[in-house]
This record gives sequence, C-alpha cells and structure tokens, in this order.
Amino acid sequence: MTSESPSKRIAAIDLGSNSFHMLLAESSDHGLKVFHREKRQVALAKGLQSNNRLTPESIEYALETLQVFADILKQFRPDLVRIVGTYTFRKAKNIGELTKPARKFLPYPIEIMSGIEEARLIFQGVSHNNVLSDNHLIVDIGGGSTEMIIGKDHIPQQLHSCDVGCVSLSEHYFASGDISEAAFRKAIIFAEQQVAPIRKRYRKSGWKHVLGTSGTIKAISGFVSENIDPDGVITLKMLNSIKDRLLAAENISEISLPGVNEDRYGVICGGLAVLIAVFEVMEIDTMRYCDHALREGLVAEVEDRIHLTDVRDFSVSQLGKRFNADIEQAFRVEKDALYMFDEAEGTWKLDNPAHRNLLRWACQLHEIGHHLNYQKANQHAQYIVNNASLAGFNQEQQEVLAYILLSQRKALKLDQLPDLASYRDKDIFRVVLIFRLAILLNRFRQEGDLLPFACSFEKKSIRLRFGEEWRGGAELFSADLEKEQQRFQKVNLDIEFEFA
Repeated sequence: MTSESPSKRIAAIDLGSNSFHMLLAESSDHGLKVFHREKRQVALAKGLQSNNRLTPESIEYALETLQVFADILKQFRPDLVRIVGTYTFRKAKNIGELTKPARKFLPYPIEIMSGIEEARLIFQGVSHNNVLSDNHLIVDIGGGSTEMIIGKDHIPQQLHSCDVGCVSLSEHYFASGDISEAAFRKAIIFAEQQVAPIRKRYRKSGWKHVLGTSGTIKAISGFVSENIDPDGVITLKMLNSIKDRLLAAENISEISLPGVNEDRYGVICGGLAVLIAVFEVMEIDTMRYCDHALREGLVAEVEDRIHLTDVRDFSVSQLGKRFNADIEQAFRVEKDALYMFDEAEGTWKLDNPAHRNLLRWACQLHEIGHHLNYQKANQHAQYIVNNASLAGFNQEQQEVLAYILLSQRKALKLDQLPDLASYRDKDIFRVVLIFRLAILLNRFRQEGDLLPFACSFEKKSIRLRFGEEWRGGAELFSADLEKEQQRFQKVNLDIEFEFA
C-alpha cells in the first residue's frame, strides 16, 4: 500500500487591469480542492496616463487591495504562491512604485507576464478544467488587453495578445459617460484594427467551438441567459441588441442590464465594442462563457511543478535543439556547475530554488549563440533568450537568464544587469561566477569525467583545489583564473586556487 503525498496549499493571484483576483486551493493525491475566491475591482488601467505612468491615486488603491490579499494569505498559510501582473504591469513605466512597496507586506514576487505568456496561462486554465477534444477558439477580454488562443486538448496552437481591453477602450471613447453611435463606431473600428492582423492565420487554423472567459464575457453571457437565451449562448445579433440598449440609455449612469453587476457598467461599453469587433473580424457564429481563466492556469501550473513537470524545462530544451546546442557539452558544464552550487548553497545562502534553475538553464543554453557567430556568441545568446517565446517564464526570469548568458565570457557587463525585483544583484553575480568557472573547467570538451577538483566557500570567496592530474595544464589554467580574479573583484568576490 503506497502512502499518500502530503497536500499542498496553493494561492494564485491575478493582478488584472480591471480586477485583482485571488484563488486559494489545496492540491493532494485526490485532486484539487478550491477553498476561496476573492475579487476586487481596482480598474488599474484607468490610472494609466498617456505617458504610460500610473497615477499616485491608482497605485495607492492597488496597494490597499494587495494589503487585503496579504492579510488573507497570512490566515491561509499557503505552501506555494504565484502572483502575476498583466497588461498594465507590462505597460506602466513606474510599476516599481507599486511592486516595491508591496514587497514590505506581501513577501512574494510579482511576476510580470508577457502577453503571449498570459494567453498560454489562460489556455492552461481552460484546458485543465474543460474537455477540448476539438479545436477551440478562446477569447479573454481583460481591462487592457484581449488574449486569443486556438488549442486542442492541452496543446495551444495559436497564442496572441491584442493591446485593447474593456477599461482602456472605455476610458478612450466613453470617458465622459455619454454613449453615442459615433463613439461605439470608433471604438469598434479601433478594436478591429488590433484583431485584424491575426485573422488570416487564425481562420486558417480553424476551430469548432468558441469559448469566452473573464469579466466582460461573463457579464454579457449573464445578461443573455437572464433575458434572451437561458443557455447564455452569445451571438452577434445579441451583441448588437445589447449595444442598442446601451445607446438608448445615452449615459453610463442610466444603464440597466438585468443579470449584470452594476460595478461592470463603467466598462461595459468598451468591453462590448471589443467583443463585437472579435465576432465580426473572426466571423464567429456563437460563443459560450467559460468560468476558468488565468488564475486557474496558474494553479494548474503550480500543480505541475509540484509533480516535477516544469514547462520551463521543456522550453529550454526546445530552444537548445533549435540552435544546435551541444547536449553532451552542456551536460558536462551543468554537472560541474551544480556541484559547485550545491557546495556554495549554505555559505552563500543560495537557497532559493530559482537560483539553481537559472544556473541549470544557462548551462543548457550557453552555446546557442555559437550557431550564429562564435566571436559574439554570448551576445547572440542574450539576444535569442530575450526575444524568444519561452513558455513558463515571466519577464524578469527571461531577462536574468539572458544576462547570465551574456556574462559567460570576457568582461562583466555590470551596466546591463536588468532591474531586479525577485533577485539580489550579489546572488546573480555568484551564479555567474559558478557558471563561468564551470565553462572554463570544461573548455577542452573532455570526454568522460573531468579531472578531480574540490571547492569550498567563504562569505565572499571560492577556493578551488586541483590534484596532481592538473599539473600539465596548471600554468595556462592559472593565467585564466587570474583574469577571472580581476574581473570579479569589481563585484566583491574573490577566487583562490591551488594546484597539488
């Protein structure tokens, strides 16, 4: 009789441009049990000015909401937490004014998702909670962006994020509160312009069913089910009838839509304009509402990581194959890098699993730039990773991995270190040091096991000891290590070494 694995409490927080959502659940051998859902309408995108900076008022209100979430987390005591920011977090130039103060009471990193990564996670949420045996088109209208995905089973085939959402469109065309035919026409045309570039590609892939997720589509489906069709099936004819009803109201303050929460009225015109545009451009016949989206995708991915299935490992593996990385050399470098990392972990306090992952992935990808040009291989590797679509990676993880790859040879590019929210500068430089030494140790691409060496660590130094077997190359290797000593003095790290 096998013993059961201990259950894990999971918290997933989706910081959207219109609403902040929290989902609390427990994962066990018996499946997933949801304990609580929390939603707070923040309308963060409303505070995003034309210069792409958030107003102090919008930041303050967002922080107040995050404080509420932090208080709930203290009571729930989760084992695993993932917090992601979407469109407005991507766009706001001063987002650090929100994320940095939040860390004082919310001790978890806020991951900023790319639009494509957001779309992938939405599909994860839908596909893990619904049977998608045929191609499905999934549409998620958020506050600042609209994600559109085509997929089957658990495999997305097309992923796209359009820079148009219910809050941003409402603020641009219905800010005064007045509702007019001219405003609707302009809003729909603008939304169509954002969707049109993917029409040919999506129509070619094709789909059998259409699902809509999140607030706007939930509200419209709710109105339809209460007033038109009990099944809540949405058609273009119904959308136009809702538009006529809004036009008859003439002002947002006069809207009456039975089945729709009043807190949705302020952004319903913009959301409806986006949905009409999607229906028209994609020639959609019918759409059904699906009550699963980004936060369910986050929980599904956390569950996968609990069971040691990390989509990021697959992304790195595929990228390495695409650029003909030498798998055997990558394995040699990774083996020695992880040996040194594990020896350093206690002294250097590299106890965050993220550091070990970054080192592993860097070792696996360190030669992808060779496929383009050996002389600038590190720069090419940085460019490839920064611009690749790596499923599972948030923006900061991708930028840090790219920086580590850039730093694999020659002088340290201190001025190119990205702004860090989830990592400390000194920890990244320690990972870079171990990474560079592992590459240096394996530069002759020796077959079989590397000649034996030992390492030990002090607070700001590493000490390497090489046996008699190294004597033949000691002079050349010593010269290389001396150069590394000089380079890492700039970041207050020392390399000591001795040959038997």
